[in-house]
Amino acid sequence: MQTEKNKSNLRGVISFILKLGITILIMWSIFSKLDLKEVGREFVTQPVWVILVLIGLTVLRHWGQYLTWKWALMINPNYHPAKYEIFNSYMIGQALRFAIPGSFGMIGKIAFIHNDSRINSLYSFILERIFVIWALLFFTGLALVFVDIGLPSWISWLLFLIFITMPFWTYFLLSVDRRLKKLQPGYLKLAPAMVVAQIVITLLNYVQYWILLDQVQSVSFWEIMNRMSLSHLAYGIPITFAGLGIKEKLAIPLLSDIGYMSEHIVSTTLIIFIIQDVAAALIGAAIFLKVKRTK
Repeated sequence: MQTEKNKSNLRGVISFILKLGITILIMWSIFSKLDLKEVGREFVTQPVWVILVLIGLTVLRHWGQYLTWKWALMINPNYHPAKYEIFNSYMIGQALRFAIPGSFGMIGKIAFIHNDSRINSLYSFILERIFVIWALLFFTGLALVFVDIGLPSWISWLLFLIFITMPFWTYFLLSVDRRLKKLQPGYLKLAPAMVVAQIVITLLNYVQYWILLDQVQSVSFWEIMNRMSLSHLAYGIPITFAGLGIKEKLAIPLLSDIGYMSEHIVSTTLIIFIIQDVAAALIGAAIFLKVKRTK
């Protein structure tokens, strides 16, 4: 038993080292081709109002994602949260997503939920992730219809129709197991709110990119939304931390096509990454330490 546990731990360590190495390698391959002075200049010359707007949009995005997590838990009729439990677990999840490349560490937030069973917390986590992935696929499908990347138009429309209907077939998938079937009434009631929340959250993210890139050269929000939708496929490739590196690799050719330099693209994605992900992870880590001490 101990040997199996040691082997499992070893595999986990090796996987972590490999994915950390991949992240570093990708980021090095990007930065080695950039003018780092220009990247640094982009960081320090942003107007104060831009940073404040980005922070405000980030707060709204996290609030929307917190509500999605709350609704995913409330789909279980037997869940009755303790005070601050959902908020604390959500923020802790933001820290834990950096514990393992690919954001898999976020699953650890279910350990801070007092549910009727751990498996029901896991179901809620899976449902929340389904809606997050759905939003990415929905906007990706939309972008495939309007951005020519070489796909036949019928394939683009077919993918869009498949992606847009995902929440409907998720409802019917809940009927395949009696333990899941009890979640259907709650899902039917709360899924529309989760759909709207994820659409708004994703749109706010594209507004952040648009605000930063529009400082460099005038560009339409529609153009940025479509091209960043395609680059956000990086979140579905779980080999780096929070898609770091892969997102930039995908964004550079997509945004270069409309006149942006690589330095502008990378500085934009990193500014949003720091404000949106790193800051939230630091707050989540502080909450984790506090909760750990008191429970």
